Amino acid sequence: MAEPTVYQYRLRTPTGDWLADVILRSDGFFATVSDWGNYAFRWTQPGCEFRAFVARLEKDPGYVCSKLEKRDWWDGRATLKSIRAHIIEYLRDGSYSKEEAKEAWESVVESLGCWSRREARSVDEMDVGQFMAWCAETKVEMPYEFGRYDYPPDVRSFAREVMPVLAAAIREQLKAEAAAAPATGSEVVHG
Repeated sequence: MAEPTVYQYRLRTPTGDWLADVILRSDGFFATVSDWGNYAFRWTQPGCEFRAFVARLEKDPGYVCSKLEKRDWWDGRATLKSIRAHIIEYLRDGSYSKEEAKEAWESVVESLGCWSRREARSVDEMDVGQFMAWCAETKVEMPYEFGRYDYPPDVRSFAREVMPVLAAAIREQLKAEAAAAPATGSEVVHG
C-alpha cells in the first residue's frame, strides 16, 4: 500500500495575518490549528480526490461543524425564541385561549426573573438555569423539547472564516497541477 500524500496549507487573511494551518492527507485525514480551535477528522470515503472534496465543504458549514464538534452548545437565544413562537402560534391557531397563553407567558416571565411582562419582552436570551426553572413550573406540554443546542461558536466561525480560504487555496493548487500535467490522448495537439 502506498504512503498517502500530505498537503500542507498555511492560510492567511487578505491583510497577511495568520488564519490557520491545515494538513490534508490523500487518505482522507484532515487536521487544523486555528484561532477558532484545533480540529481533526478522517473521511474514509469522500467519493472523489480528497482535496476536491474538502474544497466543496466551504458550501456546507453545518456539515463541517458536525464532523469537527458535537452540537451541545446551549443556545439561549434560540431557546427563548422557540418558546415565544410556540405561545404565539398556539394563541393564533386557537390551541390556547387568551388565558392559557397569558399563563404560559407568565411562566416565562417568572423564570426569567423579570418584574413584568413588558420587561420580559426585552429579554433576548434564556440561560440553562432559567430554562430548567421554566420547565419545572410551566404547564406547556413537553417543555424540554424547546431547549435548543448548536455547534460551539468557535467551530461555526472556523467553518465560516477558514473553510472558504482553504477551498480557494486547494482550487488554486489543483488548477496549477492540471496546467502542469502533460496532455494525453485526444488532448495532444498535432501540428
